[in-house]
Amino acid sequence: MIVNLQATPYETKKKGDVKRLRKEGKLPAILYGHKEKSRKVYVEKNDFRKVLNVLHKETVTVNLKVKDKDYLCVIKAIQHNPITDELLHIDFQHINKKEKIKATIPIHVFGEAPGVKEGGILDQNLHEVVVKCLPAHIPPRIDIDVSNLGLGHTIHLQDIDLPNVNFEISQETSIVSILIPRAVAAEVKPELTEEEGVTEEEKKEAEKKEEEGEEKEKAKGSKEKKSEQSAKKG
Repeated sequence: MIVNLQATPYETKKKGDVKRLRKEGKLPAILYGHKEKSRKVYVEKNDFRKVLNVLHKETVTVNLKVKDKDYLCVIKAIQHNPITDELLHIDFQHINKKEKIKATIPIHVFGEAPGVKEGGILDQNLHEVVVKCLPAHIPPRIDIDVSNLGLGHTIHLQDIDLPNVNFEISQETSIVSILIPRAVAAEVKPELTEEEGVTEEEKKEAEKKEEEGEEKEKAKGSKEKKSEQSAKKG
């Protein structure tokens, strides 16, 4: 997604100039990259907050308007006050629309998985992923529908169809799985026979998911036990 943002060049002449800008509702920033000299600019803080609202949900490319020129940018860094969380500074990197860049894309899982209704545990292993592509091909986010995900099944990066986009990690990386708790596995195991079309490899995969589900259940039980002990001591 591309959003427009107005920026104004500025120069610091005195020590308190930057502080004065912030008091006036301006947000200092730097514009650099693509073989151009770095420039100090500022944007209206309220305008940038609107960009942030979108950025929390999906990847954003900024069309930064400085005077009569447009700069296609990505936001490389946002500085906050560590105590008040107030916005302090932004780094805008000017990019070339004809050159591939890396971008971090959020992953959104949605839908009701049949495997969860059958007692499985939905485990999202990947919440964002770094991709490399041309700016025009940057996906705002990756939506994963788990409406057909059954017990012991997994969706991997290689299952995602994103034309002209390369993942920067192995495509065999799992995104989301339905883990099988031991209690549920006891009911599922008798059905996992080769006569019913289930291969030995698929059975091993299901057993692996069962072990992972059991570990999650143990971890959950341990936390609950500690909470009860703390409550008794109190």
